[in-house]
Amino acid sequence: MKPFSRLVPRLISAILIVLLPSPALAQTTPSINFITHSLHPFSYKKDEQLTGFSVELVKDMAKLYGLSANIELLPFNRAFQQLKTQPNTALFVIAKRPERENGMKWVGPIITSGVYFYQKRHSGLTLKNLTDLKRVAKIGVVQGNADHTYLEANAFSNLSTDKSQIQSLKMLNHGRVDVAPMSELVMPFLAKAANIDVNSIEKTSIKLYDSTLYIAFSNDINDETVAQWQHAFDELKASGHYQTLFQRYFATEAQ
Repeated sequence: MKPFSRLVPRLISAILIVLLPSPALAQTTPSINFITHSLHPFSYKKDEQLTGFSVELVKDMAKLYGLSANIELLPFNRAFQQLKTQPNTALFVIAKRPERENGMKWVGPIITSGVYFYQKRHSGLTLKNLTDLKRVAKIGVVQGNADHTYLEANAFSNLSTDKSQIQSLKMLNHGRVDVAPMSELVMPFLAKAANIDVNSIEKTSIKLYDSTLYIAFSNDINDETVAQWQHAFDELKASGHYQTLFQRYFATEAQ
């Protein structure tokens, strides 16, 4: 029988193999370029540092496998074009729409929220349905996002494009657009970030659709890698960590 002292190093090595992230996982996972766009409270800059609910979520998913997630902040349209044209790219958060279904690979869902049209309070507009919106002068949308492409596909010719939803909200507040579609979950955070009195903007009864947000991976990334990131997301939800992050950003920051 081997002396116990000679077995100790082997026992420690065996324990470390179990506890540390699998090297095979890291080796089979390519270096992914993560990009996001400004959308409070999901991703935004605070004191020159990129932060937000989805930023922390992606970083924590990466930590589960000992990976790094370097994240770049870009205007949505530029980020979306990069996702479609550059390899090893992932974009978050992005709405999963039928026209995008097969063009990329999806991890999530991160969150679901109704998208409604908002107008300036006391604007005098009487709006009841999408047909009414075709008669307003301008609808503010983010260039290239799901709202923009959906309305464009439905023959709306009165669209005014911006780089972010904060810009769209500011345009609405200044009366430069008549209405703008926004997530009812996100709109109060956008108003706070833009220093706009949330009570000066009102939600109409016109719902565009329910928007479900995901992390989208470029099609060249193999299915095993995408499944690994999905598993990481599922683990964070099962452990309660997702709910802790959600509470921190959607409850605490709303105050």
